[in-house]
Amino acid sequence: MTFATERLLLRNYKTEDWERVHIYGADPDFSKYELWGPNTLEDTRKFVREMVEQAETHPRYKFDFAVCLKESRLLIGGCGIRCESELSRVASLGWAISPEFQNTGYATEAAKALIEYGFQKLNLYVIYATCDTRNAPSYRVMEKLGMKKVGVIKGTKEVKGRIRDSYRYEILPSQVKGN
Repeated sequence: MTFATERLLLRNYKTEDWERVHIYGADPDFSKYELWGPNTLEDTRKFVREMVEQAETHPRYKFDFAVCLKESRLLIGGCGIRCESELSRVASLGWAISPEFQNTGYATEAAKALIEYGFQKLNLYVIYATCDTRNAPSYRVMEKLGMKKVGVIKGTKEVKGRIRDSYRYEILPSQVKGN
């Protein structure tokens, strides 16, 4: 499965992707707002293995992709849209772009393609995303996508030994420009 945007190629993960994924997955600053990380080599290899297996699942209801630069095919991150279950019409959206490629609009471009796919092909009712309330770059992407903040989830997760709050943003098909 592959998606092409203006500057990106979103494709299923390949086993050999672990090396590029590990560049950002092992960075402690990159994962400071996440439950995971920093990754060991084995953590990264396991993640990529799971993503390869996920792509072979039928029926598929979780779609995680390697984000690559269209021209060079260089893997610069990942993104995904995951239905809550096989029959669910509600899905979560997420992305991770390597620090060296952040602040370029790549996360927004990749996520926009997945929102379109979610509403047009998966017939979703709602797509949501969450992030740590301290993660301003992440919630700015959500806002650029036209997602609306619907709440603050207090004490939602333990990150690096501390209880953290999250924002939840949502978008409905009627809120996508052009629909």
